[in-house]
Amino acid sequence: MIRVAFSFVIVVLGFVAWQAFFDDKDRDPNNLLIVEVNTSAERTGLLRAQLDRFEADNPGLNVDVISLSWGQAFEKLSMMVAGGQIPDVIEMPDFWLARYVSAGQIADMSDFVANTRFDDDIEQDTFKYGSIGDKIYTIPYGYYLRALLYNKKLFARAGIEKPPLTMDEFYQTAAKISELPGVSGYCHHGGRGGAVFYYWIMTTMNGSNQFFDEEGNSTFYNQGAVDGLTLIRDIYKNGYAPQDSLNWGFNETVSGFYSEACAMLHQTPDALNGLRQRMNESDIASIPMPLGPSGKSFPHLGYIGWSVFEQSPKKEAAFRLVEHLLKRENHQEWATRAGLVPIYSELAGEIFDQSDVDEGWLKSTQDSRWDYMINPNHLSDIAEFDSIQVVQSGQAMMLGEKTPEETAKMWADFLTASQKRWLADHE
Repeated sequence: MIRVAFSFVIVVLGFVAWQAFFDDKDRDPNNLLIVEVNTSAERTGLLRAQLDRFEADNPGLNVDVISLSWGQAFEKLSMMVAGGQIPDVIEMPDFWLARYVSAGQIADMSDFVANTRFDDDIEQDTFKYGSIGDKIYTIPYGYYLRALLYNKKLFARAGIEKPPLTMDEFYQTAAKISELPGVSGYCHHGGRGGAVFYYWIMTTMNGSNQFFDEEGNSTFYNQGAVDGLTLIRDIYKNGYAPQDSLNWGFNETVSGFYSEACAMLHQTPDALNGLRQRMNESDIASIPMPLGPSGKSFPHLGYIGWSVFEQSPKKEAAFRLVEHLLKRENHQEWATRAGLVPIYSELAGEIFDQSDVDEGWLKSTQDSRWDYMINPNHLSDIAEFDSIQVVQSGQAMMLGEKTPEETAKMWADFLTASQKRWLADHE
């Protein structure tokens, strides 16, 4: 009993010491705290190296990093902030932004952007994507554009001479590949993060990348959206995607692809980092996402950027840190290593070449048949909706517990109500 009590005291004292350590650092005007939420050993090492250069350029300033794993980052960051541990700079995913802005927790970066000299070829949409209303709240450090990866070796074994261009060909290709023993046609992303695939297939089958009409009604009420959900439901129902892919996240889909459990993968360029380590690059190729009935496709363009917390007492130093991370040479290193579409237009040709591996992303940026689909990130409740409701109800649909019609209507009802609240608040 004494040993248990002693152990408890040690744990409590350790927590108090840890909290005091960060409280002291919070009060130190020469110490900055940055939180990253999309982490890996390589990314964290790269970030640390860039922070070391910032410290060398700014004698007396120190930067600490807290790295949160993506699967629990949303909840852990909320707990940190609620507990009073406020970062100065935060790695901000696009669909979290409105929640923190509506709570008054993210600083307006408009004056900072106006007074900062960026290179002339920075994409001007960079600042638009990070804005809500007429204020800039985050600056993307690169874009996560979706394309369709495919395994050339498995395609050859199945007798498929060319990858799918249209939605119908996508379905037929998945079916043909699935005739191979132990192989499925498509690596479905049914877990957290998979909402963007549903959004892509619904908007592409609708023939428009708009989520709402002029009155604020969701376009997911449209028949094209239902047809899109029906198509992916049928791919799963007919065994053209692995049965356990219903729960797959990013890592599981990448693993399914390189292990040859499935032959097509809808992902962002950062998936290539893991694939190149485990596959012959000559077996990997990418194409733009298949075209819908309108002859257009709307691959998702997401981003994560750098934001400054409104509660930070060190905003000036925090803004300087953001400027440092977005400098051209730092950005090029980050975009190349992390697999991102860069925010500086002239860098795209250096990061994505003309190879089969990069063709999907490169062509998507050059051909007008492909236009980007941006999530309705201005809605403050879109993060929970994407991460929880879409995942759970999407899984229920794939299992036959709900119809595509019921699922599309459920999502449309939620989005319509949220959009109309937003419109009423911004009249």
